[in-house]
Amino acid sequence: MNFRLSEPQERLRSEVCEFLSQELGTSHTSEPRPMPPGYLPARDFELKLGERGWLALSWPEEYGGGGRPVAEQFIVEEEVALHGGPASDAIARVIVAPILMAKGSEEQKRRYLPGLARGEITFCLGYTEPESGSDLASLQTRAVADGDDYVINGRKVYTSGAEESDYCWLAARTDPDAPKHAGTSVLIVPMKSAGVEVRPLLNLLDEEWFNEVIFEDVRVPRGELVGGENKGWEVLTSALGVERITIYRAFVHMRMLWALVRQAREERGGRRALRQALRAGHRSPHSGQGRPWDDPAVRQRLGELAAEFEVARLLLWRAIGLHERGEEFRAQAAMVKLFNTELAQRLYTAGMGMLGSYATVLGGERALWQGALPHAYLSAVQDTIGAGTSEVQREIIALRGLGLPRG
Repeated sequence: MNFRLSEPQERLRSEVCEFLSQELGTSHTSEPRPMPPGYLPARDFELKLGERGWLALSWPEEYGGGGRPVAEQFIVEEEVALHGGPASDAIARVIVAPILMAKGSEEQKRRYLPGLARGEITFCLGYTEPESGSDLASLQTRAVADGDDYVINGRKVYTSGAEESDYCWLAARTDPDAPKHAGTSVLIVPMKSAGVEVRPLLNLLDEEWFNEVIFEDVRVPRGELVGGENKGWEVLTSALGVERITIYRAFVHMRMLWALVRQAREERGGRRALRQALRAGHRSPHSGQGRPWDDPAVRQRLGELAAEFEVARLLLWRAIGLHERGEEFRAQAAMVKLFNTELAQRLYTAGMGMLGSYATVLGGERALWQGALPHAYLSAVQDTIGAGTSEVQREIIALRGLGLPRG
């Protein structure tokens, strides 16, 4: 595979890089910073990307996209991540939009896709329930046909960004008597509908990223049904591969790696904690003097992490290539999601060990990089759960990628 960018791709990368450097004042090697609080903290930034057409480069032009190759969208995503760009509404762009293009009616496409391409419309996902997590087919939220509407009753939990979203991309059961994979449907529910209640759930950072959403006799027009009644499982699974290679990107963590390398190279007399946990699993002796970088075990651990980022890049671009050629890529996408999320946890665990007690300071003048390391360490916990747990990804790789028998 040729990893060199073409001339048009290199021009795009340079253009995006220049914009981000001016807009954010950062580079690929700038010090890491914690993300602002909230799930969608930078709507203005999202709108600026939308104005430039960078949120939907590969979408069809008739729906507000650029009609360009899929790879170019990932060039933009990589640069935004490497510059530490604020989190955006990836749910709407990489889950909702591809499904609408594949399964939505023409009226739905024209109503929602142009606004999504501009970054003007936000969605949350109504998937997980108290008794239905990775086994999405077991969901119990009901949508009952009543005249020209569906009436929805049920509960969703861990709904990221529900308090700020315009719509909920809702999975509900429309036929309770059908086999569990056959009786679900997908509906677009305006979050301002009567009967919708959002209750915040605190995450490990004590922030309200997650929510419980209650639907009580919520009426939604039949025109908001996506892909046909009882076709929800087919609709829901059609975009999981795109989600897994887009949302869980390794590049968002690169600046932390380079910051840890710089930190190890500095003279920090007496701060032995900077060495000790990075040496976990290594038995080479060390005098405790000099820079952490002078310890071969420290250099080896950081080198291993740098090599893993290169593996992450290769896995991603292989998945992009399969996706671009219209080939089956869900097993490869599962590899990307699994590797990237566990790499992030390994990186931040190593960093916490390097800094010792300094790594526990989330804020204040003593917080290194404004607390970016402990912030990311706590935030990374959820990544191996969302969009299918690591165990689910391994099962997909085994069944779809390796052709192993179930059980």
